[in-house]
Amino acid sequence: MPGPDGRAALFLEGAGVVARAIGDPAVGEAWDRPSVLEGQLVSGLAGHLARGAVWTVDEYLGEDVAAAPTGAPDFASAGDYYASFAETATAEMHQAVRDRGAVVAAVGQDALVAQLRGRIAVLEARLATLPPDHVMSVIAGTRIRLGDYLATRMVEQAVHLDDLARSVGRDPWHLPVGLWDVVLHVGLETARRRHGDDAVGRALYREGFAGAVLPVL
Repeated sequence: MPGPDGRAALFLEGAGVVARAIGDPAVGEAWDRPSVLEGQLVSGLAGHLARGAVWTVDEYLGEDVAAAPTGAPDFASAGDYYASFAETATAEMHQAVRDRGAVVAAVGQDALVAQLRGRIAVLEARLATLPPDHVMSVIAGTRIRLGDYLATRMVEQAVHLDDLARSVGRDPWHLPVGLWDVVLHVGLETARRRHGDDAVGRALYREGFAGAVLPVL
């Protein structure tokens, strides 16, 4: 898996794919139709993809400028972050995510793409100045290393780009192999933390004995 030093470049490459995908004419044609995700229109999914997979990084780093976090990270890795989220997420939290995506998308496809490209430009400059072990505050003030948080955003990019592609009836947009290396590593780590090595080993190598290991989230 690419180490923390290479994650900013991979994240930004994925962010560019997200911008192109949201601007795809097929997405615009399906903007007000239901997506493959329950309770979410294609527009809301696009809004969530823009915000959750890209510009939350900019928002959280911007907040850190005013009040830099102190202390050790609360999450040891990207897998630890997702395992914790999976164990504490509520229906209300998931609804809030859908609502935020709809609000972001309310500006329309063209304006959303323009906003996203502007955020990416800011992130390119900001990420060039920060090391991967920079500790940042994220959801509810919890702390995580920048490199690990970028890995979680790459998971969001890969998963929701696939959701968007299936929603508009097209093949998934291409993502770099290095980004998939990160995404699949995080998925495996999340499964191991949630279910243990025995269960994950069975899920990978033995049919019919794994229990409910997959999906990991």
